[in-house]
Formats: sequence, structure tokens, C-alpha cells
Amino acid sequence: MSQQSEFNAAGQAYYLAQVDISESLLERVASWWRGLSPQRAAEGSSAVMREYQALVSQSRSRSYAEGVKYHNAAREAATSKPAPESVWDGRDLAAESGKAKASYYVHTAPLRKEIQRGRLDDPEFIKALDEAMQSAGRNLALDAGRLAESGGRDALAEARENDAEVIGWYRKTDADPCGFCAMIASRGAAYSDYMEPDQFHAGCHCQTLPLFRGVEMPAEDARKRDEYLVRWNATEGSGADQLRNFQREFNEERKQRREAAEQSVMADQ
Repeated sequence: MSQQSEFNAAGQAYYLAQVDISESLLERVASWWRGLSPQRAAEGSSAVMREYQALVSQSRSRSYAEGVKYHNAAREAATSKPAPESVWDGRDLAAESGKAKASYYVHTAPLRKEIQRGRLDDPEFIKALDEAMQSAGRNLALDAGRLAESGGRDALAEARENDAEVIGWYRKTDADPCGFCAMIASRGAAYSDYMEPDQFHAGCHCQTLPLFRGVEMPAEDARKRDEYLVRWNATEGSGADQLRNFQREFNEERKQRREAAEQSVMADQ
């Protein structure tokens, strides 16, 4: 297998591992959430919080390890040598725990508000409470996936900062990226100050991957870069205005595709 083929394979394996980590955690958090009563979920006791933090931490650990594994594999494909251990700063477990706690309270805030609003002997209130519970669980699970994938993203960010062999990086998008990620991807390895390479939303599986001398961006990612760049160049405006227009138009098309896909599924049922 050639250097380029090994480099490409390492990136694809890492991407798929991250998707699996995120999606698996989403299922575990959803299952755990179904075992909570609305009152217990809204209260967010220390016991409940520890359970949620443990779920996130376990997946984030796996993600971080995958990030280290991938960087070494990609670097070795290009340079024949893995990175030294000093490239990685290591995880800040206290900070990770704090982020999980903040995520919990942010996404359960509507549930707490709803549970204080009505009476448990009111059927209409019970219905609204069930809907609030489902929405909070859905949003919490999605954000748990984002926090988990941050493990690998953190490992790669540390390597970008500390590994002199890294000559650049690029955004590998998932199958249905948002306008922001598509805009970042359109730049290839060229970034400017307003394009944060480590900004990701819940449900996003895009990745910021390193480049080394001796290898090129995988052909699939280069094709997407070119596709998004054509769209960017055709977008009206300049600077921040062009950025807003690009994201608005891209996200509107994305929304229409998703709605059409949902309608198609419903029609087939």
C-alpha cells in the first residue's frame, strides 16, 4: 500500500470510529434517560449527574485514544515515524466533567421550567411534560455525542500545536454538513482568523485532520473542497456578508433535503 493510500485509510478509519463513538453514546444516553422520571431528571441530583458524566467520560476516553492512534498512523504513513508522546498535553478531567455538567443543566432547563408550571393531575400538563422530557433527552443525547467526539478533536488539536511535522490541516465533512463546515472545507488547508477549525455543533461528525509533507488531501475530501469553493465564489457579498449568505443558502438547501427525505420515508410507510 502506498503512503497516500495508508494516509487515506487512516483518516477514513478515524472518521468512522468517531461516528460510532458518538452514535453509540447517543443510544446509551437515550436508554439511560428513559429510566429517569421527569422529576428526577429535572432535579439533576449529584447521583444523576455522576451517571451522565460517566457515560460521557467513557466515550470521550475512547475518542481521545482514537485521535492519538489516528495521528500516529497518518504521521507514520507520511514520515515513517509516529509522533513522540510529548505531542499530547493530556486530558483535563475536571474541565471535561464541568462541561458535561453544564451540558446537562442547559438541556434540562426547559424541563425544569415545564415541571414547575402545572399540576400532575392535569392530563394536558402531563402531555406537555412528556413532550418536554422527550425533547430534553434528545438534545442531551446529541450534545453528549458532541462532547464525546471532542476527545479525538482535542487530541488532534494538541498534535497540530505540538507536532512540527504537521504542515497544515483541513476540514473533512460528514455526509450532510452544515453551512459553516462546508465553508471551512472550501478553504482546504488555508484558514483565516474568523474560521475556527475546532468549532463543531451537536450532531456534527466533521473533523479537522492534519496534513504532512509527502501526502495530499484524500481525493474525496479534495472533491468536496472544490465543490464548496465553487459555491463560495458564486455567493454574493464579501467578508462577513458573504459568510452569512453562504451559510444561510447552504443551510436552507440542507433543510429542504432533510424534509424531502422525511416525507419520502413517510410516503413509503
